[in-house]
Amino acid sequence: MRQTLLDFFAEFSRHSGEFLIHDDGYRSRSFSYAEVVRGAVVFAARLRKHGIAKGEKVLFWSENRPEWIAALWGCLIEGVIAVPVDYRSSPDLVRRIHRIVGARALLAGDEVPVLDDIPCWKLAGLEWTGDTSPGAAITRDDVAEILFTSGTTAEPKGVLISHRNVLANIKPVDREVRKYRKYGRPFFPIRFLNLLPLSHMFGQAMATFVPPMLPGVVVFMHGYNPREIARQIRKRRISVLVSVPKILEVLREYVVQTVPEAVRPEPEKMHWMMRWWRYRKVHRLFGWKFWAFVSGAAPLDPELEAFWSRLGFLVIQGYGLTETAPIVTLNHPFHARRGTVGKPIAGVEVRIAPDGEILVRGENVTSGYFNAESGTVFEDGWFHTGDIGAIDSEGRLSVRGRKKEMIITPEGLNVFPEDVEREIDRAPGVRESAVVGPDRVHAVLVLEPGADAEAVIGKANSALEEHQKIRSFSVWPGTALPRTEGTGKLKRNEVRQWVEGRASPGPAAEPGESIEAVVARYARGRRIRPETTLDELGLSSLERVELMLAIEQNSGASVDESRFSAARTVGDLRSALDGRAAAPEPIVFPSWNRRAPVMLLRNLSLATWMQAIARLFLWVKAKGRENLEPLEEPVIFAANHQSHLDTPAILLALPGRWRYRIAPAMAKEFFKAHFFPKQYSRGEWFTNSLNYYLSTMFFNAFPFPQREAGLREALRYAGDLVSEGTSILIFPEGRRSETGEIDRFRPGVGILASRLGIPVIPVRLEGVENVLRVGWNMARPGRVRVKFGKPMRLRGDDYAALAAQVEMAVKAL
Repeated sequence: MRQTLLDFFAEFSRHSGEFLIHDDGYRSRSFSYAEVVRGAVVFAARLRKHGIAKGEKVLFWSENRPEWIAALWGCLIEGVIAVPVDYRSSPDLVRRIHRIVGARALLAGDEVPVLDDIPCWKLAGLEWTGDTSPGAAITRDDVAEILFTSGTTAEPKGVLISHRNVLANIKPVDREVRKYRKYGRPFFPIRFLNLLPLSHMFGQAMATFVPPMLPGVVVFMHGYNPREIARQIRKRRISVLVSVPKILEVLREYVVQTVPEAVRPEPEKMHWMMRWWRYRKVHRLFGWKFWAFVSGAAPLDPELEAFWSRLGFLVIQGYGLTETAPIVTLNHPFHARRGTVGKPIAGVEVRIAPDGEILVRGENVTSGYFNAESGTVFEDGWFHTGDIGAIDSEGRLSVRGRKKEMIITPEGLNVFPEDVEREIDRAPGVRESAVVGPDRVHAVLVLEPGADAEAVIGKANSALEEHQKIRSFSVWPGTALPRTEGTGKLKRNEVRQWVEGRASPGPAAEPGESIEAVVARYARGRRIRPETTLDELGLSSLERVELMLAIEQNSGASVDESRFSAARTVGDLRSALDGRAAAPEPIVFPSWNRRAPVMLLRNLSLATWMQAIARLFLWVKAKGRENLEPLEEPVIFAANHQSHLDTPAILLALPGRWRYRIAPAMAKEFFKAHFFPKQYSRGEWFTNSLNYYLSTMFFNAFPFPQREAGLREALRYAGDLVSEGTSILIFPEGRRSETGEIDRFRPGVGILASRLGIPVIPVRLEGVENVLRVGWNMARPGRVRVKFGKPMRLRGDDYAALAAQVEMAVKAL
């Protein structure tokens, strides 16, 4: 019997194998169950060392990453209360929550701004080894977390979640998993791609508690680009995608663009295996191991559910709230009923009140809110959810809408209309306002004569959280909004009905329409000009992805993602689109040379005839190899460039454990005939391609653009190499020196080191130009000196300055 979450922790601490993978867009890192357990215990000791005791609070403000989960378990071990905050929240909201709970520290990710006025620990710097002494005594009713309901700009409500609440969710799910686990062994490990934020209880459950029951693997990734999501699913052999419904919607648009036949209806009563075959191109897009979507945090459109089901994918959805830790009902993966959110999990009671409201009772329900009385949401032991629903004859729940006026965004975040109205009403020229949903914030304005509606919306959006921003607006034709007699309460439903009849989405853009016309589809009621900023439009990160797909569909060409992400105005979007024609073909990076047979051939060749031939000409004297001894992780060797024999000289100088795990970056421009054969003769293409393939086979080399586009793809490939334990060798000058003098280092080395987060070893070569000088056809034996400097850590985004640091370090050797 599990008495606390620490009993569950003790169970999965005995698991072996991989647990968490984090791909930040450049490099992926993997952590085993044992490493996460050790990191949690070490973090608990760190809390104890800093005097953060049981019952005190620590804020979590970070993107999804393995350190988040390790730190959460560390807090649970020590009895410290975790207070997760959505990483998209503004610094002001974080500061307010910090003051409300009196947090002792803030755990920050890499994608949030630094707050100088709050004690901050970077999660990326979490230690994985150290003190492992036991933690505090914990009981079932101790508070594990305080989760603040998102959306309020007044006083956020902190939901108290105890060990008992979370265990009430774990037990029934674990019971069902045990029934089917023996049948799933041939398919293990089950890999989950989790795109729900860990600050959300359902995101936590699907990353922290459910996978260890199998056991499974959880993957976190950066961003919401549908191409990248599909790539991750295919590359990592993902079985289950966990996300908000909006992700399913974005992926649907991507699938329809990529595989147009996906929209063709199937014959009625087609067997699911036939559906797999009929839509095999879609399944090939995601990989054959992918079979299910788990949707949570917001209502799922029945048409969207039907689309994915028709393609042969299983769509699993449930129902829950932060106050229920979070699961109330869940569709059984093998007995799902379309259009419902499933049956209540064991130990949870659900009933429908006379007015249709869904009521919940069980050990999973919170005891109340932080520093507040429970209020009217608890009556006779029943939690009033504020949702309207119905239960069918088989006990399955359907959610039909909101009783309260709270808006649930497609990303699963809550918006309280009163909070947005408060900001609107502060703007000059506003008499009154009303905000309605159901899933996007639409403002209805009553203005003074001459007031500028767009200026009002822009001012309000500048003060609102990302998910609260006004997506569209209407100007009320009268002088006052409709209100009830006597109480003067706003007739919000009447306002909503007026909006639905007047403010409908703009028509889909026709191919060839302007950028402004496409953007207008996402900014109802706004005048779109080149100087209009995306911040003014209040587009969420997911809506930006949708906009990028719409622009691509309209233009019939791909948009460079990095330029699109950097766009701030509609004019910037036009520039990103105009630049697409100049984008080169994507680089096909070698993967065959990392397969076992080729690696075996390369290592045998390097250990025998390649070294023997190299030593005939290169009489190498190595210095500074002691600087490599304490290093365990992959590194970047950054050397000056004198000759085509620089790489063999460095390989001869390296100790054996480094020599066979290194990948030199070679200038892509040197192999132009290989990458652009139409510009060269067949003979030039053949010779150049032969050199390319020999370099990749026998030296594990890979192309690295010096002047052309494609740097992001090269960085990703380098990240894959580093994740496999391979070090990178780069010559930052970009060309060989004819005089032996060291030229200016290009920023590429700074980008690599900063983005991949690994040390740089400066390397000084001397004498190689006397063995094979630029322009020589034959080498001459000679003495060569190779000196390795001390490791350097480069951080920041001033890549030219970082490259200059490496250049100075090499010159100083």
